Amino acid sequence: MDRFTVAGVLTQVQAFFSIDDTGAGLLQTVFIIFYMIVAPLCGFLGDRYNRKWIMVIGIAIWIIAVMASSFVPANLFWLFLLLRGVVGIGEASYATIAPTIIADIFSMPIRSRAIMFFYFAIPIGSGLGYIVSSNISSLLGGWQWGIRVTPFLGVLCIIFIILVMKEPKRGEAESVVSNNIKRTSYWEDIKAICKIPTYVNATLAYTSVIFATGTLSWWGPAAVEHSIAMRENLNNTGELSSEQKNR
Repeated sequence: MDRFTVAGVLTQVQAFFSIDDTGAGLLQTVFIIFYMIVAPLCGFLGDRYNRKWIMVIGIAIWIIAVMASSFVPANLFWLFLLLRGVVGIGEASYATIAPTIIADIFSMPIRSRAIMFFYFAIPIGSGLGYIVSSNISSLLGGWQWGIRVTPFLGVLCIIFIILVMKEPKRGEAESVVSNNIKRTSYWEDIKAICKIPTYVNATLAYTSVIFATGTLSWWGPAAVEHSIAMRENLNNTGELSSEQKNR
């Protein structure tokens, strides 16, 4: 959900920091770069250490980064950019480890459905991010309030993970507890998975999908606002009323 709360108030962010479309696009680019760099590392750590606490630490980093970014002054866009990258670190820890926990909790008949629901939350959360951020920012009079909503949901997630979720043993759902797996280095793991054709092809295909849908998801709300402003013969999206933005 948080990944696209900024997209829901992107034109307001641009006006606040006085940045053009290049700067606005850089926000998502930095997020993705941090995410790509940290995701393999989180997967490596998740195979060797307690996944529950890695997720807790990652979500905590995400919460702090999002909340801190809402207090960045207009003359420190570089800091806002950096914090959006840190958000990518937090999301990478959760996105790479959660599916492995689901796989160890559920066996084959149910596992595919559980993972389906997990990934189905991504487009739903993206849509909610647009709606929540734009409406809250209009209601409270500032784009900063639009991105301050999700950290509270993150706190609830941390509480749930700590109090309710139990760390399953690796391979528990398959009745094969893998406590004695041979430890390998990070680069040995990378080489091993790169030799799997299914993994390589699936990664390339998913990258292509994200390239197309990610661009649409990021710029969609801003494009809609620009089209409404043009239709109403306004000079910029800042002249749109809250009612027009929330249509």
